[in-house]
Amino acid sequence: MERPWLSRLIARIVWGADVNPYYESMAAIGEVPVGGTIVDCPCGAGPAFRALSPEQGVRYLAIDLSPAMLRRAERDARERTLSQVELIHGSATAIPLDADSADLFLSYWGLHCFADPAAALAEAARVLKPGGHLVGCAILAGTESRRQRFLVQAGRGDFGNPGSEAEVAAWLREAGFTGPTLQRSSAMLYFGAQLG
Repeated sequence: MERPWLSRLIARIVWGADVNPYYESMAAIGEVPVGGTIVDCPCGAGPAFRALSPEQGVRYLAIDLSPAMLRRAERDARERTLSQVELIHGSATAIPLDADSADLFLSYWGLHCFADPAAALAEAARVLKPGGHLVGCAILAGTESRRQRFLVQAGRGDFGNPGSEAEVAAWLREAGFTGPTLQRSSAMLYFGAQLG
């Protein structure tokens, strides 16, 4: 995901999908006001850092369970001179942040990996301020193509409990998000919502 041209090619060939909405959604990072807080969980190797300016006066928490991903994210943040990035080894269901603290929560390519995606979305809702925004994407289960059903199987490979589009929408509503917008491209779902 760090190389958009390659991501676009792989998404088209393997998934028959468009990843442009993923990169476009990163514009939300630049809209967070000075003094605001952004949570990026799971942050992976830090591909969303591309939308963060070194001068942007925000707190940016980059959280991931994988030490290898955090090392890559640290290297990327250093190369981009992003001193506001705080790297945290942690879980999407136990974020070390007070309730009602974050302005923006990024959930890129993680929900389908979690055993309990609904719990991860509930934790995102807990740390967001009322009116805060969630932006994310995930790979869906139960897609129409036989090939994609083979690729996306719960408990196989990196997949934990990938949900269907209807399940993701239900998890968002149950967590307290309103007005979720869902945009599907083959097995990929892009979503955005506001808390309360």
